[in-house]
Amino acid sequence: MDPKGAGSELQESAPPASILRRLLAAALGLAAVAPARASAPPRSSFARDVAPILDRWCVGCHGADEAQAGLRLDSYAGLMRGGDEGPPVVAGDPGSSLLVAKIERRHRPPMPPRRRLPAAQVARIHAWIADGALP
Repeated sequence: MDPKGAGSELQESAPPASILRRLLAAALGLAAVAPARASAPPRSSFARDVAPILDRWCVGCHGADEAQAGLRLDSYAGLMRGGDEGPPVVAGDPGSSLLVAKIERRHRPPMPPRRRLPAAQVARIHAWIADGALP
C-alpha cells in the first residue's frame, strides 16, 4: 500500500503561486514579484486632454491678452484659480463644476457664446474633471 495515496496526509501538493513568487523574490534579492495585471487606462490630464480644447475655443477671451470675468484658461493654474465667479472646476465632481455648466449651456452666459462645443469635447472635459482634474 502506498503511504502517499489519495487522501493521505503525506500526499505532496504544489505550493500556492504567491509562495513561489515570494521565494523567487527572496532568491533574487527583490522586494516582491507582483502578479501580472491588466494595466489600467491612463487617467485624463489637463495638458493632454483639456488644454487643446480650451486653446481652440476659450483662450481668445480668457487668456493672457484678455481675461474676461477675471478668468484665465491658458494654464492649469489659471483655470484652477478661477475668476469673478470663483473656481470653475470642482475636482471629481463635474456636476458641480461651473465650467461644465457653461459648456453644457445650463448656466448663463453659456460658453462659448456663439457656438456649441462639440459633444466629444464636452465629454472629454467632463471625464477629466471626474478623474480628479489632474494637471
